[in-house]
Amino acid sequence: MRHNLGRVIAIIVCTCIAFLQAASAQEIDEADRGYALCSGDSLSDCPGGAKQALQDRGISLDVWLTQFSQGVTAGDGSKSWQYGGKADLIVNLDMSKLGLWNGFSINVHQEGIFGEDANNPGSGELFPFNTALAFPRLGGSDGETALTLKQTFDDRSSLALGKFNMLSVAAKKPLAGGGGLDTFMNIALAAPISGVTPPYLFGFIGTHKTDHAALALMVYDPRNAQDKNVIENPFSDGTTTSLAAMFPLTIAGEKGFYSVRGVYSSKRGLNLETIPALIDLPPEAQSVLVKKGYWYLSAAVQQYLYHYPGNPDLGWGLFAEGAISDGNPNPLEWHFLVGLAGQGLFPSRTQDRWGIAYFKYGLSEHLVNGLAQIGSTMPFDPTFFIGAERGVEAFYNFYVTPWLRLTGDVQRVKPHELSRDDVTVGAVRLQIRF
Repeated sequence: MRHNLGRVIAIIVCTCIAFLQAASAQEIDEADRGYALCSGDSLSDCPGGAKQALQDRGISLDVWLTQFSQGVTAGDGSKSWQYGGKADLIVNLDMSKLGLWNGFSINVHQEGIFGEDANNPGSGELFPFNTALAFPRLGGSDGETALTLKQTFDDRSSLALGKFNMLSVAAKKPLAGGGGLDTFMNIALAAPISGVTPPYLFGFIGTHKTDHAALALMVYDPRNAQDKNVIENPFSDGTTTSLAAMFPLTIAGEKGFYSVRGVYSSKRGLNLETIPALIDLPPEAQSVLVKKGYWYLSAAVQQYLYHYPGNPDLGWGLFAEGAISDGNPNPLEWHFLVGLAGQGLFPSRTQDRWGIAYFKYGLSEHLVNGLAQIGSTMPFDPTFFIGAERGVEAFYNFYVTPWLRLTGDVQRVKPHELSRDDVTVGAVRLQIRF
């Protein structure tokens, strides 16, 4: 499957290069424009240029290079800063504009990581400090491909299926979005963890808009789709169903988005109530200590508090999210986060993005108590004593140009390992959009 996806990407890239060469020869005249660098959202996004010519023909091509320097400045763990980066290639084919299939589109997202990251530096934290460099690396690879097929039926309904990169979905949130590339870096804020949705999922997503709400139904394999067995034997370990509703609401002239989500999965997992028994059971007998099924509920709000005159999408506001689960077998029982974020903190810098937020994640009571019971017999190992992980993060994303973005970021985290000191993490991020 992965080799086939590689061939698809190679074909798409070659097609785009051919179109770029043709468009450049026919439509781009640098002398007439009078400048060499574009002022659009990407380096090649010039008025009447090659990228626009591709989009008019139904081919959207984005290439991003994001580099990071990040490290622990206080608390437990290594104090050496790490350098690494991520390259993203995103191609979308609009079959309507290509004259092939009305309402049908194909999206390919290829990502690759290079260098080192500052995640898991020995400071005892549960959540990665750097979301962009955590995935797909935590799944065992430095490169991953997502491929989705989407059919739009009308202005209100669509159905997409395939392998989804969920960081891309998180990046679409109007205030706190970014998926680790634009806004917050800690995954607790950049792509809030539910314990029921993998970072890469295989399944389908259906959407429908009404006059008062937008509905989204997701049915997917509960396992991380980085595992090739998910593609080869889908739903062999259960099925997860998610239903979400988002309600747009305007308060005092400011836009807001209020949403609720419910999830149920039939996947089996370790029964966390039986953790103390694991110490006495032989490995071959531990597989019987399982529990089938789990649920998850969440509510979220993104409410603008200020927008610049004439542009309701340009401004800043409040975002918050709260969630609970059964806590068994899901190791996360609840979480809460709240913050301020948006664009245009200063009138002279309306494109810059900024944010500050607080998060707290509570672990399953069964997990906490079970490990504490085991830890009481092993006082020399403090990692058995755990609790909630919480922290605060602030960033400012300075748009040097719309296609060159420089971010400063700082995090202060109280790790879930109770024996650890609070940790401070600093970072610099530089992104180029070609």
